[in-house]
Amino acid sequence: MSVLVLITGVGRSGTSTMAGTMHHLGLSVPGPHLKSNESNPRGFFENRWSVRFHNELNARAGVNLFDSRPHALRLVQDTVTARDRQRLRRFLAKHAADQVVVKDPRTAFTQRLWREEAAAVGLDIGYVCMLRHPAEVVGSRTTYYGAKNPGDVRAYQISNVARWINATLISERETRGGPRSFVPYVELLADWRTVMGKVGLNLGLTYNADLAASEKHPVDDFIEPSLRRHAPTWADMSIPSDLAALAEDVWGSVTDLAAADDVHADASRRLDDLSARYAQLLADDSAVCSDLIAEARAAVGRDRPDPADLTDREVVAAAVARLRHRVRRGRS
Repeated sequence: MSVLVLITGVGRSGTSTMAGTMHHLGLSVPGPHLKSNESNPRGFFENRWSVRFHNELNARAGVNLFDSRPHALRLVQDTVTARDRQRLRRFLAKHAADQVVVKDPRTAFTQRLWREEAAAVGLDIGYVCMLRHPAEVVGSRTTYYGAKNPGDVRAYQISNVARWINATLISERETRGGPRSFVPYVELLADWRTVMGKVGLNLGLTYNADLAASEKHPVDDFIEPSLRRHAPTWADMSIPSDLAALAEDVWGSVTDLAAADDVHADASRRLDDLSARYAQLLADDSAVCSDLIAEARAAVGRDRPDPADLTDREVVAAAVARLRHRVRRGRS
């Protein structure tokens, strides 16, 4: 049976490096791809159709690319239609190969959908879950995609830590029990042969070279240490201590999984507990902000002919904007 490798992980976690490595090792990474840019000069290896497909799903569901809400998974899954499934099935059938690779961080909330539709066209699925320390991910995202207003940088970083936590927890839970390989980005950069040997063994892949041999391979030129331009540290950010501590605990558990060849019962139990802890943190923070949100709903509603049509996203966005404005002006 042919294999679909779905490369997942929060954006800026090394998903492009993994996809490019698989391309150079002879696996099919169908295009057309997103064009390279300053943030990713060696290429994204990210299929344009997949990007459009997930952007449409996320827009209909009202979720962010890496949403901080635990129920974002349900929101996306509930918006999937029979037509969406047919579109994905046609895409997979069109690009079917013995070993086909799709890399798209936007699959954070659709891994089950890909598994089901891959099976429908005769593809086994294996997951490569890229791991990068949350402070490093957020630092990189701030550099290339961060808030334009310097006064909003802290809020941008806090929200992205929360999104990293949520997407990582959901991705681990959704891939649990299936063929998968957790890959720390720094290990891929340091010793790609050993890492790809493990990935190949876990997912049943074959490559165009003997990784135990010493001959030079195109991957040697593709991967270089300079690809890592951000060091993992919280020192350069002002993240609430409880949120940073939770992110560190999630990081520790997923790296335990990676070290244990992707099956670690204790780490999985810890991650389930951390999911509950994260949900409680969000509930507590929502309670703290309840009056601010009520104020924003009233203020925005005054400008709408039918305030009942206001979405939670609009209200929260208005509340955050009002609070940031007050903070910048030095008023409470």
